[in-house]
Amino acid sequence: MNMMTAMVMVLAPCSSERAWDLLVEVSQHSNVELRDVAATLVATTKGQELPQAIRREWRRALRHLHTLERR
Repeated sequence: MNMMTAMVMVLAPCSSERAWDLLVEVSQHSNVELRDVAATLVATTKGQELPQAIRREWRRALRHLHTLERR
């Protein structure tokens, strides 16, 4: 999971703690196991698209992150 946290930190510049929170948030809101969320993110580096539920929750989580940063 450290690799996944690092990948999230690159995609959405944030701390490792916040990256972990984003992964957990996407997992919970998309009702997909955390390990599967991680696997699908890795698969995107090989040209695969994110499943719609994960993509939707990822966008929502990123918007939430940016809202928090503006405060």
